[in-house]
Amino acid sequence: MTSIVDKNGATIGYLHQNIIIDEKQEKVLGIILGNCVFGGDKAPIGKFFNDTFRKKNGKIIAKLGTEVISKKNPKDAKLTLEAWQLLTKVKDHVCMWIEEKKTWTKQGFAEYLSVEKEIPGDD
Repeated sequence: MTSIVDKNGATIGYLHQNIIIDEKQEKVLGIILGNCVFGGDKAPIGKFFNDTFRKKNGKIIAKLGTEVISKKNPKDAKLTLEAWQLLTKVKDHVCMWIEEKKTWTKQGFAEYLSVEKEIPGDD
């Protein structure tokens, strides 16, 4: 399991076997298929490459942190079921081209995964 960090280096979630889990390991926020990031929508909401989560506009939303050994790997059937439910919603799995930008988005990671809405002025 690897931590997911924000621009300040604070842990905001975890990546475990292509499942994106919230920081408290209580719910699934999204999944990664190939390098496409899926949240609550049927289509990709961004991409994951170079250890970085990016929105469709190319801005950084989060990065991978370090491998976490001290926390137990989640084996909860509830999390697996939640990930499977997200996977069954996927209908459009063709990833878009994203121009890699060096700037961070203003949007929070959990908000980005739950509903894709662009923040005004976040271009």
